[in-house]
Amino acid sequence: MRPQNVKLSHWLQYNALFLSEHFLGERWYQKLLGNTEKRLYKKIDEWVSSHPVPDDFRILEYSEGQYPEPECHPYFPIVYRGKAKTWPANEKWSFDFFADKYGDNDITLINNAGLVKDSDQAYDIVKFRDYIANLKKGAKEYLKFSRIVEEQSELRADFDYSWLKKFRTKFAQNDLFYYFMGGKGTITPIHDGYAITVFVQVRGSKKWVFYPCNQRLFIGARPRRFNYFYSEADPYNLNDPKFPLMKHAKPHVVEVHEGDVLYFPSLVWHQVENTTDSIGVAFKFASIPAGFVSSKMLASCFFMATKPWLIETMMPWRGDTYNYKKANLKDNL
Repeated sequence: MRPQNVKLSHWLQYNALFLSEHFLGERWYQKLLGNTEKRLYKKIDEWVSSHPVPDDFRILEYSEGQYPEPECHPYFPIVYRGKAKTWPANEKWSFDFFADKYGDNDITLINNAGLVKDSDQAYDIVKFRDYIANLKKGAKEYLKFSRIVEEQSELRADFDYSWLKKFRTKFAQNDLFYYFMGGKGTITPIHDGYAITVFVQVRGSKKWVFYPCNQRLFIGARPRRFNYFYSEADPYNLNDPKFPLMKHAKPHVVEVHEGDVLYFPSLVWHQVENTTDSIGVAFKFASIPAGFVSSKMLASCFFMATKPWLIETMMPWRGDTYNYKKANLKDNL
C-alpha cells in the first residue's frame, strides 16, 4: 500500500528498484542503480516535504478489564493492558526462577545482522545460569527467540493458550512460543518478520516503536534476501545522511509493562528497547494471506529469500533459531 503523500510514479520506481536490488544484491545494485536511487530519493524528499498528510496508522489500546475478543487486525498493533497479570507466568517467573530451575540448559544468543547492532558473529551458546548472572552485572547480551518455552511443557502451561489461539485466523499455520530476556538498555533495531505476534510482557517493561509496512521507503529498509527484513536507521536520529527520508517516517511509540499483552500484524516495522531488565514471550503464527495484505512486496521477497532458501524456511517453520543462524552464516560466505 502506497503512502498517501508519495506520488504513484515515485512509488512504482521505488518498488522497481527495491525488487532489482533483491535480485542483483547490494554490491551490484549500488554500482548499477545507486545513482538512480539517489536521484529518485531527492525527488521524493522534495515532494513529500510539501505534501504532508494525516497519519492514519495507530496503536489500539484497551484498559484493564475492558477487553474485546482477541482481534487479528490486519494493520494496527493492539495493547491489552494487564490481561496476563493473573497468568501463572506472571505470578511465578523471575530471573532467579530460571537460573535455579533451568540454569544448566544451553541457550543460543542470536546476533544476526539487523537483530543486534554492530554484530560480528552469528550466534553464541552459553549456560542459562551464566547468562543470567552476566545480565545482573549489566551485560548487554540479549536472549531472543529462545525455544525454552516450547521445549518445557510446564512453561507452556503458564499461559492462557485458549485465549492466545483466538488470534489465529482461518489460514494460520502452526504456532510457537519464543522466549526473550534482556537487561535494561538492550535493543533490537528496526525490523519486521512474516509471523503474526502476540507478545506477553512477563517481567519489566519494553518500549516499542512501530512504523507501518509502507514506510520501508522512509526508514531505508533494503532487501537482503533474508527471511526477515531490517533497517539500520535510528528512530532518534532524523538527520543521518545514510537515511535521507527518515525525517518523513511516522513513529508510534508504546510502552508495555508486566502483565500487558501486545498484538501486532505481519510485516509491521518495530524497534524494541528494554527500559528495565525484562522477560517476555512471543506467541507467533504464520498466515500467508496476512503477509500479502500487509505488503505485497515484502511478502513476495520473503518467499524469494535465499538466506536461507524458502524450502529451508518452511520445512522447519518451528525452527526460526535455525533460520537466523543460517541467514547470518550464508551472509558471511
